[in-house]
Amino acid sequence: MSYFVLLDDAVADSATLFSRYVNSEFLHADNMADLDGRLQQGWEKGQHAVLFADYEFGFQLQNLPEQEGGLALHWFGQKEKISDPMGWLQAREQAQPSGISTPVFQTGKADYHRAITEIKSAIARGDCYQINYTTRLHFEAYGDPIRLYRRLRQPVPYAVLASLPDKAGQAEWTLCFSPELFLRIERDGSMTTEPMKGTAPAGDNSEDTAEALRNDPKNRAENIMIVDLLRNDLGKIAETGSVNVPEPFKVSRFGSVWQMTSAIYAQAKSGTGAADVLQAAFPCGSITGAPKRMSMQLIRQLESSPRGLYTGSIGHLQSCDSGLGFSGVLNVVIRTVQLRKKEEGAAPWRGVYGVGSGIVWDSDAEAEYTECGWKARFLSNLRPECGIFETLRVENRRCVLLARHLKRLQLSAAALNIPLDAKQAAEYFAAAVAAQPPQMRRLKISLAADGKLSYEAADSLPLNAHQQTIIAAESLPDCDYLRRFKTNHRAAYDRGWQQAVERQAFDSLFFNQSGILLEGGRSNVFALINGCWQTPALDLDILNGVMRQEIMDNPQIYLSANKVVESHITLTDLQNAEKILLSNALRGVFEVSLNTEHERPV
Repeated sequence: MSYFVLLDDAVADSATLFSRYVNSEFLHADNMADLDGRLQQGWEKGQHAVLFADYEFGFQLQNLPEQEGGLALHWFGQKEKISDPMGWLQAREQAQPSGISTPVFQTGKADYHRAITEIKSAIARGDCYQINYTTRLHFEAYGDPIRLYRRLRQPVPYAVLASLPDKAGQAEWTLCFSPELFLRIERDGSMTTEPMKGTAPAGDNSEDTAEALRNDPKNRAENIMIVDLLRNDLGKIAETGSVNVPEPFKVSRFGSVWQMTSAIYAQAKSGTGAADVLQAAFPCGSITGAPKRMSMQLIRQLESSPRGLYTGSIGHLQSCDSGLGFSGVLNVVIRTVQLRKKEEGAAPWRGVYGVGSGIVWDSDAEAEYTECGWKARFLSNLRPECGIFETLRVENRRCVLLARHLKRLQLSAAALNIPLDAKQAAEYFAAAVAAQPPQMRRLKISLAADGKLSYEAADSLPLNAHQQTIIAAESLPDCDYLRRFKTNHRAAYDRGWQQAVERQAFDSLFFNQSGILLEGGRSNVFALINGCWQTPALDLDILNGVMRQEIMDNPQIYLSANKVVESHITLTDLQNAEKILLSNALRGVFEVSLNTEHERPV
């Protein structure tokens, strides 16, 4: 679908959809004076504004040395209420599985500990009282982002699903599951901010954990520091005496964690504009530290990469005929996944997720690192919608390619975020192989999405003396991340080899929609073309079969050739090949003839 933004209140189970994208405007601090005028112009045209503010935009507002970042105004022609967000998501998502690879912390534990030590040194010098130190998790995501959002959706009030262009015109997806309010501006000009400081995991004995968090001196002190900072920020634009904190240290559950919040209320001065509000309060002090300006300088020195949208803000401002002339809600962009294609049209998505915590003098580095894990748990615990398996050839209770099978299983598990203990897996494989009778056996070892191993075995049938292969009736997408792995999400492949068997052939060969050869339903392909052995390249999103690996590493043994070239092979190339071989771990490598009586439809 075209560009859109869904502001999703998953607590109330309602959402606001902005669609019929018009254009995007990108503002710098130098033209912030234009913000209110631009908003007014858009509103007069009947358009709707969604704001995306990068964290680094705050450097410009704080008159700090500039970093890349800005404020984006995304304009839409339509705004509508969605009463059933889950139904809306399910109606628009693609049926193919979506998921992620195992997220990897950008900052290792040793570097994290060193950063905490530096922060404590800064606190000891009196440079600051608290620093919100963050890092990133990196991963790959596959499938439909809408489906991925639905799978990750959390019970939070300020979630966002958005597909929007960046400054370069490249599409980006934002999957935000924020529980934190930056600013709520009412029609009468009253304002609320609700910073979060204090986190605990919501597991067993949840109520006891919540009470312990509420009374924890360290978390209360951290909360007070940030409340004071935000009271000061709102005080810059508030009527004298209107700033108040009626409910400090409130503890609420948001998904897998408890959070301590303290709402701060104020009445904005008459004539306050949107630019004034951002200048006074952005970025939210809960994600910088105190004092804000010095904290931001220290953060830039300590963190290894820019934050971008993470810890910035997303929200909607609308015109109204009272108060300040506008109202709206802006969140704090935390618990947020951002997706961008590695290159145009390629799969999978490159994903990043920011996570951090507030560091004070008595913070324990190990505990803070663990807290980052809590905050990322809903993402890191997302398992795939399919399992993986290995098919082994066992003879005399021995598998020649066992090491390759194990390595591929480990790599596949990491790529699909399936928990797997390498040592336990090796022991399981060895025991399963040893349990077979002496004759040749087909041993299928499966790894479920939850990490459970199982196996089944059967006698292996011999090959016919003369084998044929056919062309599969259906074309496959040019890009498909899951094709790289031996998953049980393989209905097309199963149809292919079963149709081949019905026609007395061994396998069907699949081509992608661009007409390039991929692989068989149960085999990899090698073709001798113009005297050169070629095989489909891995960049086509094909399975790197263990027998394929063996042949690629030992072409002289299997092909009497010095090398095999990975290439893009067309149907014409295949038809003109001097020889075609198929390979898989169970059957080895063997020659086939190509039967093209019923070629695939164009």
